[in-house]
Amino acid sequence: MFEPILILGLMAVVLIGSPGPAAMALAATGARHEFRQGLPLIAGLITGVLLTGLLTSVGMLALFNRWPEARLLMQLLGAVFILVMAVRMLRLPAVTQGTINKAHFGFKSGVLMNILSPKAYAVFMLLISQFLPPLSGKWLPILVLESVSLVATVIVTFGWLLLGGVLKRLIRTPAGQQRMQSVFAIMMVIFVVPILFSGLS
Repeated sequence: MFEPILILGLMAVVLIGSPGPAAMALAATGARHEFRQGLPLIAGLITGVLLTGLLTSVGMLALFNRWPEARLLMQLLGAVFILVMAVRMLRLPAVTQGTINKAHFGFKSGVLMNILSPKAYAVFMLLISQFLPPLSGKWLPILVLESVSLVATVIVTFGWLLLGGVLKRLIRTPAGQQRMQSVFAIMMVIFVVPILFSGLS
């Protein structure tokens, strides 16, 4: 039983940790702030992943299949939310040495990034249908999925935040930091545009 759970864990790390708006928000936070200021965002993302996994397990995708309008609405809300965050990131001034600013992305942003993301539900549907070990009982599979997702999310969120911290040490000038921040914001938009167009098509 250990091997199937290990495979589930590896796939969860790959799928949950793949580059996207949440990853860019983490990297941008790590590049702009001290490590501890990114912890509320990590807590929000972890909470959002666990809620998404639970909702998927109890039938959110069945709801989407029955009412396609619900999926479309969630896609549009999620895309607009990410676009607003990206625009706000672009407007932030560069951090100068000695200044302490409140982190732009916090707990609420982390939760909403997952709850409003159809991709997150698709990830969990893939994990459930292809990689979840055959387990008896109603709640044991959900418990295993949530536990593995928790560990995977902790690994990837801390990884992206630390990557941002590394970039902050490599790029020290305010102009360089501003460009890096712009790159993260643009990447967020690039990742969300296909979702927006797929919802409108």
